[in-house]
Amino acid sequence: CRVVDVGMCSTPGAKLMIAALDAEGAIIITASHNPAPWNGLKLVRADGVFLNAEEGAHVEALFHAGETSASSVRLSSPSKPVESFRCAASGGLETIDPDAAVARHVQRIVDYVDADAIRRAGFKVAVDPCNGTGALVVPSLLDALGVEASLINAQPDGDFAHDPEPVPANLVQLGQAVRDSGCAIGFAIDPDADRVALVDSSGAPVGEDYTLALAVQAAAARQPGPVVTTLSTSQAVTDAATAHDCPVFLTAVGEVHVVEKMMAAGAVIGGEGNGGVIVTQIGPSRDAALGLALVLEAMACTGRSLEDLIAALPSYAIDKRKITCTPEQLDAAIAALRERYPEAHVHPVRDGSKLYLSGQLECPWVHLRASNTEPIVRVIAESASAAEAALLCDEVEGLFA
Repeated sequence: CRVVDVGMCSTPGAKLMIAALDAEGAIIITASHNPAPWNGLKLVRADGVFLNAEEGAHVEALFHAGETSASSVRLSSPSKPVESFRCAASGGLETIDPDAAVARHVQRIVDYVDADAIRRAGFKVAVDPCNGTGALVVPSLLDALGVEASLINAQPDGDFAHDPEPVPANLVQLGQAVRDSGCAIGFAIDPDADRVALVDSSGAPVGEDYTLALAVQAAAARQPGPVVTTLSTSQAVTDAATAHDCPVFLTAVGEVHVVEKMMAAGAVIGGEGNGGVIVTQIGPSRDAALGLALVLEAMACTGRSLEDLIAALPSYAIDKRKITCTPEQLDAAIAALRERYPEAHVHPVRDGSKLYLSGQLECPWVHLRASNTEPIVRVIAESASAAEAALLCDEVEGLFA
């Protein structure tokens, strides 16, 4: 088995190298936004898509059985059967130019977005890649787009300057950098560069869901088509899509669910409310650099600031909680919530339970689901105000008491 080390690069950049090398899959070593003591493996099929639940369970079973023969590790992709993750022969590891993945990734994005409009806008932006792989790709991309960048925490050594998950509580340094440098916008990139969050020109976070909402606006403005996102994503994304007459499909939480539905629906763009933007024309991956470029395109092509673009969208507030509980407690809480709101519409996609409390497919809504990565239940509520969303989460938390 020929194994090629593509060096340090982002998750979306590594996925792009599968096709470039005519590879049968990829293993990406990363714990993404988890704290520094963590590490992990992301397993990717030949078509650039993460293993789905069935394929992942098969590989896990082989691992626990101690099975490593090539014939035992046969997976399927939509395009062709592949023999993935076979054992490398001794001394079989090859290396390539470590800049190759970055260059390929940057060029894909520059070719896709309206690069000329972004260059004409003359943006100045701040970027915090938290000393992760975003420090490799984002500066090169911004240089190619003619964007002046003020970088902080941009040494790709994995020494995280703060909690690396790009959520509002962790954007304090970025907000200060935006204010100090007089930037139009700030971008927070997670360590493997598949999520991006925004702060406005005052240094205030705008919420991860708005990354996808603005990216949808930019992509759909020039190529309307189906949009795919998850049950936990803000109504703002649906509103951005329907404003361009784009049908919206909701899936279970998880990139693989979004990508597989995008392929089935012929979607133009999709993603998750955590700042993950996917355009299959670029690659079947959440991509922070792509999300960044599409937000800049939305600003450049409309002549509006980030604040003005956000203000033009309907106003919603999301509250998110984590609760430690057993599966039985989760089932009981969902049943109690349905009993409390008998008029609620329950979304047919099964991933825990999402209830639209008014009976219409709109806010307010509550989504309860077991985490795929932690032994917890996630509670997400969205309403017209932060106070209302918080009250809904408080109500749900009370069901676990």
